[in-house]
Amino acid sequence: MDTPAEIKKALREALGINPNLAITATVVSVNGNTCSIKLASELVLTDVRLCATISDEPDMMVIKPKVGSEVIAMSQTGKLDGLFIVKVDAVDNITFKKEDFEIIIDGQTKKVTIKNGTANLGQLMGNLIDTIVSAQILTPQGPGTISPATQTQLTNIKTMFNALLNNV
Repeated sequence: MDTPAEIKKALREALGINPNLAITATVVSVNGNTCSIKLASELVLTDVRLCATISDEPDMMVIKPKVGSEVIAMSQTGKLDGLFIVKVDAVDNITFKKEDFEIIIDGQTKKVTIKNGTANLGQLMGNLIDTIVSAQILTPQGPGTISPATQTQLTNIKTMFNALLNNV
């Protein structure tokens, strides 16, 4: 064996470098934190990870690609059973979790969920507006309510929040 080849081999082993090429594929399906992809040769590969590592940790960020879109996958092991997605162009949804804090950007519903273990932003905004609409105002003439015009405006604001924020 020649010296340059031996040096390259020694460097790969010492640094844990595993040269492999990126694979462009089409997403066939998404299931949890994995997907199935179809290569240009029509070969379908299953259990391709959407995260670089396998972990039971609750803290994670997952970008789920849209079915039918193209992605780029690479392998940590140099084998097909070690594939994970490294590039997504068409996103179906994005989930970020840190302990009990969660943000979901859902391309299907076109809504955002922001919540933690005790509160959900969508529910909170709805409850706030409902409370304001039903508020009683104390006046020298006795209790009163918010004007019907203001109630209508608040209802419209609540409708707009509900179109953007998931309250589930």
